Amino acid sequence: MRSTGPVPPGHDAPGPLPRALWPSLRAHYALLDPEEGEPPERLATVRAVHVHPVARDGVPYVGIAFDCVRDPERGVGVILHGTRVVGLGGADLATRVRIAERDARDPRTGLDEALIGHWSSDVFDHGAMECSDLELRADGTGWSSVSNAFTEDVARLTWRCPEPGVLELREEKGDVTRHRYAVGPAVPAHSAGPVTSVAFEEPVAYSHQYAKWG
Repeated sequence: MRSTGPVPPGHDAPGPLPRALWPSLRAHYALLDPEEGEPPERLATVRAVHVHPVARDGVPYVGIAFDCVRDPERGVGVILHGTRVVGLGGADLATRVRIAERDARDPRTGLDEALIGHWSSDVFDHGAMECSDLELRADGTGWSSVSNAFTEDVARLTWRCPEPGVLELREEKGDVTRHRYAVGPAVPAHSAGPVTSVAFEEPVAYSHQYAKWG
């Protein structure tokens, strides 16, 4: 299968980019430069959109290539499945239909599908000096971060669920931790309604509880 190619402006291009994409781009820039202070909206501009002829659960995969201020030669590319980030790398990644095909047929063995996606502790850390983000991708990779007003510390990781209700995280440097968790609705303070939440017995990164973003 081939991608449909770039979508000209105004011709069935996707609407506003999902909010879960921006933390992923921010983490990408933080890995390039931990002192990066500019928001990703100022560093990445859409170059091309690729709607791939692949779907899972009736939702097509979309690749978006960005021009990148901090890495102009490679740019930035992402493949999305709905609001979920499937993969992120150089701009050419957005055209790789095989990434979409692999994700579409992946049986998710050893993973809890309820955990797949982007999670933020922000709504549960209201008033705190720091908050955390956690992204668990369907291929068993991901990243975590702890951020404050001045910096963001990002760590790549891999993950799996060795038994129901247990998340195992392995950081790049080899450290392995296991965390018991529960997924369900929760109402954060200062919130108008419930959100999908994952709560951990012991903190992951900085936080015990996260809300799902995408």
